Amino acid sequence: MSNPDAEAFLGRVLAKIDEIPRTGFGRVSWRYEDRPTTEGVGVKPGIELDVDTVVARIMDVVDYPENVKFVQSCTILDQPSPSEITYIQRMKLPAIGGIQVALHLQDLGERDGYRVVAWNQDDEQTQALNPKQGGARTAYNLGAWLIKPTELAYALSAAPIKKDVGSIKYTLMIKGSEATATTALSSNIDALVAWSQR
Repeated sequence: MSNPDAEAFLGRVLAKIDEIPRTGFGRVSWRYEDRPTTEGVGVKPGIELDVDTVVARIMDVVDYPENVKFVQSCTILDQPSPSEITYIQRMKLPAIGGIQVALHLQDLGERDGYRVVAWNQDDEQTQALNPKQGGARTAYNLGAWLIKPTELAYALSAAPIKKDVGSIKYTLMIKGSEATATTALSSNIDALVAWSQR
């Protein structure tokens, strides 16, 4: 992955992930610079996964709306190879509303014993989106799936653009994302496990 922000984020995730006890679903979060939201990673151990199947589902962005909660649509912008894709994702989140972002998703292969599929925001394409047609854009959006045959981890760092939502809603969205982080990480992991096993 050539994006330095995404590589740095993945480095922070890999440095933190071993802090999580493998006794059930667990998560760890941390502050990074002056960003309004924390970064975090959740891990679900003790499961049986076909790693290649999980990766194939993650790369299958066209089918996200039918299989990933709150995703309304995905539009492919560029796919130079089966392991790399840039697309627009639009979501509708409870009590928050529409969120949209252009993401660059890439299968990075093996990292520290995990198979990693990670993404970073395509800033230019995201800025080009119309917040009046699809909802607030994200100011930053970094994430990763980390897969082993017996555990699945999901990491995320994201926040909306303040001017797209206004000050009051922005504050509610930031506080809401922090309060629901555990549920969001856990439910995304469970959804991908279920999708990969269908």
